[in-house]
Amino acid sequence: MSEEQNKRSEDSPDCHRDQNEELKKEESEQHSPEDIHAPKQPATESMETHAQHLHKAPGHGLRHYFFEFFMLFLAVSAGYFVENLRERHTEKVRLHQYLQSMLLDVNKNISALDSTMHENRSMIVQYNSLADDLLKDTVTLDRAAFAKKLGVVWYRGFINKNETFEQMKSSGTLRYIDNPGLLIEMMQYVTATNFAQYRTEHFEEKYYTELFLPTLYKSYDLPCMYYLDTAYTNHPSSMKRLEDHIDILKGKDAEKFRQDVGGALMLRLERLRVTITAYQHAKEECNKLGEMIKKEID
Repeated sequence: MSEEQNKRSEDSPDCHRDQNEELKKEESEQHSPEDIHAPKQPATESMETHAQHLHKAPGHGLRHYFFEFFMLFLAVSAGYFVENLRERHTEKVRLHQYLQSMLLDVNKNISALDSTMHENRSMIVQYNSLADDLLKDTVTLDRAAFAKKLGVVWYRGFINKNETFEQMKSSGTLRYIDNPGLLIEMMQYVTATNFAQYRTEHFEEKYYTELFLPTLYKSYDLPCMYYLDTAYTNHPSSMKRLEDHIDILKGKDAEKFRQDVGGALMLRLERLRVTITAYQHAKEECNKLGEMIKKEID
């Protein structure tokens, strides 16, 4: 009887509650609160090889900030210096190319000036001979013979080859020329060649088109005008028709022809001589600059 009572007491809910409380008490005694909240150590702790002291942040004192500023300033300055050297080298190479191109322009100007002066001197010789014929005090004047001897008239101008210098000026390359003498000579060269072209365009050309040529057309008769046009003088058939042309001026007509055409010839001679002087000066400056450029690029 007693055994059955004990068995029932063990199976009762109160008995089971007491047993659960005893088990929780034993577990709490085995694991203290310090062990529960303590951080778990990683399993690979023993495998670490890094020195922890190397990962510490540097101090933030005044010396530290000054050192960082100095290093930043040094890096920026070095970058600027290297970039300046690179740009300087690039500009030097470009300057060398510009000088070579400018030397070609100078040589072309010399050739053009030589050719122009040669033709102008030939015209001076021809016009001097015609002026001497007009100075002869004769009663009559053979206008046809004069027109045939004068032939086709033209003017030979000079066009300055100056593109390279203008490119150097617009691109700012002139500032990289270290030789001040070369820079001064360039300025003198440009001034002389521009003046030579000005003489052509605003001095000789203007006089030729506005006075000399109109005077000849005004003073010639129609057959003599054929001698002024290359479209006829280059065709033998056209010139053959003028072989029998006779045009003799007398008295006042001869005097007027001498006065008008002679005056135009003398002024034309004066313009040619002045223009040649400008061309000679331009050629001298071309030769000087050419020699200096050769020394600079060699």
